[in-house]
Amino acid sequence: MREIEGSKPSSLGRRLPFARLSRRWLIVMGAVVAVALGAALAPWTFSTSALLEEISGQLNSSAGLFIAAKGRSTFSVLPRPHITIDSIAFADPTAALTIEAERLHGNVLLLPLLAGRLEIADIELVRPAIEIDLDRKPMSAAGAAVRAAAARPSTAAAEKADRARLGGVAIVSGAAHVKYAGGEETLRDIEASLDWRTVGSPATLDLAFSWRGERPRGTLWVLKPGALLRGEQTPVAVRLDSDSLRAEAEGFGQLGAKPRYMGRLTASSPSLRHALALADVSAPLPGPFENVQLSAKASVGLRDFQLTDLKLSADDNEFEGSFGLRHEGDKPIVHATLASNYVSLKPMVADLPPLSGADGQWSRDAFVLPDIQNADVDLRLSATRARVLRLNLEDAALSLLLRGGRLELALAEASAYKGTVKGRAIFAANAAGALEFHANAQLTGVDAGALAWDAAARPDLGGALDANFTLDATGDSVAQLMRDLDGRATLTLSEGEVDGIDLERALRRIDKRPLSSAMDIRSGHSLVDRASATIKIVKGTANIEDGQAHGPGFALAFAGQARIPERSLAMKAQANEADAAGKPREKGVQIGFDLSGPWDDPVFAPDAAALIKRSGAAAPLLPRVEPGAVETLTKDR
Repeated sequence: MREIEGSKPSSLGRRLPFARLSRRWLIVMGAVVAVALGAALAPWTFSTSALLEEISGQLNSSAGLFIAAKGRSTFSVLPRPHITIDSIAFADPTAALTIEAERLHGNVLLLPLLAGRLEIADIELVRPAIEIDLDRKPMSAAGAAVRAAAARPSTAAAEKADRARLGGVAIVSGAAHVKYAGGEETLRDIEASLDWRTVGSPATLDLAFSWRGERPRGTLWVLKPGALLRGEQTPVAVRLDSDSLRAEAEGFGQLGAKPRYMGRLTASSPSLRHALALADVSAPLPGPFENVQLSAKASVGLRDFQLTDLKLSADDNEFEGSFGLRHEGDKPIVHATLASNYVSLKPMVADLPPLSGADGQWSRDAFVLPDIQNADVDLRLSATRARVLRLNLEDAALSLLLRGGRLELALAEASAYKGTVKGRAIFAANAAGALEFHANAQLTGVDAGALAWDAAARPDLGGALDANFTLDATGDSVAQLMRDLDGRATLTLSEGEVDGIDLERALRRIDKRPLSSAMDIRSGHSLVDRASATIKIVKGTANIEDGQAHGPGFALAFAGQARIPERSLAMKAQANEADAAGKPREKGVQIGFDLSGPWDDPVFAPDAAALIKRSGAAAPLLPRVEPGAVETLTKDR
């Protein structure tokens, strides 16, 4: 222990010089590190031209842009090497693209920096003002992307072009003014980031901006951008999210001479009309097209748009089929073939003007005709069940054809109310701006009772109805159309009945109780074996001709007029006693009556004088006619 204790001082004495030397070195090394850290942490101010000279060549090689700056520039090592340049501007040689930013932040690659080279990994532009003129083709020939596009596919030149280094670009609080043929757009509050390391590596663009009261957000991903630029197919994915439209697409895209996308497309919109109007697209859609959901295989080019395996829902209707859009010059050509298990056509006629005004008469409001001259549409629709307002159809084949400003709506054929229905209506604007209307319809074996109830909520008619209509009119309002209406109609009712009138009972009891026959005729119902009439319409006046009906115990003849503009009716009828088969008896009794007034609620008036005359008790109440008076009255008439 003593030896050990004795040896401690000498041992300590031998280590003291080393300890003093170590401390001195530590102090020196600490000072050096402190200076280095301070230098790294403190930004170094460089000449702007010096930094621009270093990075100008890189940006010109990658993007084909020239650079100018007015503000100061700084370079910092920590927390990672980066540069900052104030008041910087970029432009391509033709000035089709110019960018003026308040500040540029750029991250510098570390390994090239250690080797004495300043290489930018990515940049951030703060509050840039961007001007783009698409008519001048803003992609410079000096850019790496253009060089890659010019290389032939699957060649060494293409592989070399794909290795060209790019980087990342971010935009913070930017604004862009875009000019194109016939218009311009302004995008504000742009937030964007582009991650594209080399021309051939996957590229991702995230973008958000404010535009026309909305803030769309979008994402674009491309697996091989170089191949895309050379016109080769490569996987792409696109997503757009805004208040008016949401869309996603995954498939294959190509640029070059024939740009095209092919793949799956899904989209939704609360109002497709509003979404198209935002893009200044006026589409002749048959209906409001609200709550739209779409899924399809898509093939999209610059001038055509094809959807197959389409599933579409709009306005609470669901369809399957195909859709196509192409352009001939500036005119869009639309064609679609759709099928549905059930479709309500009410939304498709929602834009039609009301037939009646607040006063219950025909509407006198002037038509506001849409401009349908600049589009062609061919829409075919088949529906297992269809509903038009309150009318129900089955196995309906409908079409909408728009060509040269002429709109044709057709029901090729449908089953309805135990019969068949066909119809066609044509609308066009004439040179004076008035609407020309032509229509025809055919009903065969239709249940008149069910049709009358659904069409007008009237339960007073039954039987099998055959009818043909042809109508023509021109006018600038519904009221004018009714005043100008011409046409022809034939009606035939078989094995039917008419409620509210009992002709057989009235005729049977007229001899015994002639005055009460006026009450008898307005009760019960009349069975009709067959009834028919021909209607000729001239300038709004419908002349009812050759009207006849027969049934058990009666034969009826009727004629008159219906004033369509005034919605009024004036008819005369005479019922003759008949046998059970409806054949008039030679000396059978007769009853005459009038039907007149508003056609919604006409007044039924029996020939009171004839009934009183038949009544022995009431006959003396009639005025006495002197001999020869009838002859004189006839001559006066």
